[in-house]
Amino acid sequence: MSKVTLSYEKEEKAILAHFTNGTIDEKCTKRLHFGYFKGDQNDKKLKDRKMLVAETNEMSYVGQNYGPLASTMQRNCKYYVGVLDKTTGKMKICDAEIYQMHPKPSDIDDEAETISLPSSITEKTFVEKNDMLTSAFGSKKKQRALESRLKNQIKGKALDKAMSSVLSQASSVEAVEETDANTEYSIVPPINEGATTPREVYDMNYIIHPNEWAATSEASGTFFDATVDDIQEWRKENKYPKQILSLLSRMPKSEERRTEQATYITYLYYLIYLHNLKPSHLRGRDPLPLEWPDKVRFHLLRRFTQLISENSKQRVMPARLKDKLVSHILVLCLFLEEFSLELTNLQTDLNKTNEKITKHCQMLGCTMKVKKLNTDEGGAVVRWATLSLPLNLSAQQPAKRKHKR
Repeated sequence: MSKVTLSYEKEEKAILAHFTNGTIDEKCTKRLHFGYFKGDQNDKKLKDRKMLVAETNEMSYVGQNYGPLASTMQRNCKYYVGVLDKTTGKMKICDAEIYQMHPKPSDIDDEAETISLPSSITEKTFVEKNDMLTSAFGSKKKQRALESRLKNQIKGKALDKAMSSVLSQASSVEAVEETDANTEYSIVPPINEGATTPREVYDMNYIIHPNEWAATSEASGTFFDATVDDIQEWRKENKYPKQILSLLSRMPKSEERRTEQATYITYLYYLIYLHNLKPSHLRGRDPLPLEWPDKVRFHLLRRFTQLISENSKQRVMPARLKDKLVSHILVLCLFLEEFSLELTNLQTDLNKTNEKITKHCQMLGCTMKVKKLNTDEGGAVVRWATLSLPLNLSAQQPAKRKHKR
């Protein structure tokens, strides 16, 4: 059994940081910067006051040995830190100072959340003085209530500021929708009123930008090389949407046409995948798969999602942008199906009711047809959307919902 020699260093003190809102991930320790501050040594009131500050790009933390944010862990106990030298077998023991690190979000106004030391005690408000008394002489129950209230103040102010930012953005978007007729705020792609054929009604360069086309074409090898066995296996595994598998089963033989078709189908898969993303996944750091082309990922998120706030990296998909995404999916499907689209597969992929999918098609100028088919299992109703000239644009603008009082 090896011997261990202990040595006690009285003058040196180790600084320990305890984060009240959770543990720090090891990956983030390199981005965490600390600062240690002491009060004026010539001032008897301030010389024993110390402050530990930790900062990252998104958050700041503050710990101090005075005031309501001071740690209560060292009032009745004394803590030590031991550092063992495995080579010499000696352990160095020194006193430890523990600081409770409280979060201070960077987007909170510094004037409203000042934690710096006041110039004198008399400048404190009645509530601040009462908090100091509670922290120093209050019961454990009152001290816990004080710590909880201070945490809620920080979280509440951050939440209020985030909510006000979201509401202001939402009101500005609604105002533009009512007054501006630009296609940027329309859920329907621009319509060519002078079109002479259905192919000229919608510009495919608007649906998929040339830069996106080039990037998607490079990533379409999986669909280009798809065989009958591959499609059957994907169908059993439910790996791809039904509309995608239906299109893949009818791929042209010509290499040029097959490349073009595979590119369009790949981009259609991207759109359907984005439409079916859950809100929790959309708020993640990388909501779309990293193996997708960067240009496509950037363009899709920019066109069909919104940031929660200007400084936030989390995204949401409002109802208006989701309807816009459905319109793009329908236009691309109409183009691939020669402007006569059977809606059963797509309706299942998008999880849309008959009423909703019909309204979307009518807004695009499609004529709806219903066919009854006799099958072994009985009669089945199949809906078709056909884009033909002249366009049926009577239902392009959806009726405003009436709210019951």
